[in-house]
Amino acid sequence: MRLRGNAVVFAWSAVWLSHCSSDGAATAVLPKPIVANGHSAAAGGAGLAGSVGTGSAVGDRGAVGMAGTVSTAGKQGGLAGAGPSAGVAGLGGGPAADGGRRADAAGARAAGAGGAHSDMSQAGAAQAGATAPTAGAADSCASLPAVTDYAQPGPFADAKMFSGVGPSNNYHLYRPAASLGKDGFKHPIATWGNGIATTPDQYQQTLTLVASHGFVVIACNDTQAERACLSAGLDWLVEQNSAQGDLAGKLDIQREVAIGYSWGGGAAIDTSDRPNIKATVSLHGMPPRGSNAFEAMHSPLLLFTSTGDSFVTASGYVTPNYQKSAVQTFYATLDDGTAGHLYVVDTDAVSCAVSAALGDCRGAQAERAPVVAWLRYWACGDEAAKPFFFGDDCTLCKNPWTMPQRKLWP
Repeated sequence: MRLRGNAVVFAWSAVWLSHCSSDGAATAVLPKPIVANGHSAAAGGAGLAGSVGTGSAVGDRGAVGMAGTVSTAGKQGGLAGAGPSAGVAGLGGGPAADGGRRADAAGARAAGAGGAHSDMSQAGAAQAGATAPTAGAADSCASLPAVTDYAQPGPFADAKMFSGVGPSNNYHLYRPAASLGKDGFKHPIATWGNGIATTPDQYQQTLTLVASHGFVVIACNDTQAERACLSAGLDWLVEQNSAQGDLAGKLDIQREVAIGYSWGGGAAIDTSDRPNIKATVSLHGMPPRGSNAFEAMHSPLLLFTSTGDSFVTASGYVTPNYQKSAVQTFYATLDDGTAGHLYVVDTDAVSCAVSAALGDCRGAQAERAPVVAWLRYWACGDEAAKPFFFGDDCTLCKNPWTMPQRKLWP
């Protein structure tokens, strides 16, 4: 049952107070993006021959591997230096099972984030979740048609919401309708976690847009979504790909993404320990509940907050998530003092009744495009999405964005 007015505020506040704490201070930020590896690091090149360093910095540059067209190329990047503060490993190709990826920076993004951990003597061998795929077969996500405006509906513009699906009929599904599987396209799969006291139908502006860009999004109906529900939704989609029905044979089940808002943002991070997760997005998100969630996740993470969110504050919640992240991370701050916590919720959603306390509902107006770009880039290798996040003049580095931060960035 949906809650209205002050009851929503009470429900959200009560749960947060009982389950969460503000355990991190805000980090210093600069007008330009900063790289927060913690150590200067000469990254090893892609290949199998990277030598291991002996100190806290990254080791010598590894030899560049053969092009990823051969099945043995690019299994690992150059190995990072051993030691208590090993840095980021060299860029690497994809696994041999994928036929290898290109050994250049365009085909293989940041190698694993393992280099940040003191217990990894060979930190950062390339992980699938941190490697942007290159163009591939026509029936894979990598064949996703190009777009010029990520804020507008994508090539599957007939995407819509379906209710009462999934395990125990406890999910909403956002997917293309008649265009599902068009021209043999196989859709990557996504899971969504709601904010407390809300349901997936209150995020149609964001989730329909994501689905229009080729993703099939399963959204747990729980009003306090956790990893179990988000992960079960993905499991169900995997099953549907080999069962009879509309989804049969039309899903790219090797490419999963996790997205969430507020409480569900923490659940999305918790869910990112799944081996096929390629990208994670947490919008104004709470901390994950798993004690080793940041150590277990391996996919690049996009964090959002706004200068107007006084409920799930940057200093109390989002910045600590950034500080604890051990994967390639972009931390984006919308410079809008009027963009409160409900900024992500649909403009006409029932939760907007509490706008005086938590801000206006705007359907993640400025955040939708970078969400789509992040998912398309990391899950499908869309190079046109790269300017949102890379370079000093990136889209999220200038008005209306402020104080961009990057971590474990190539």
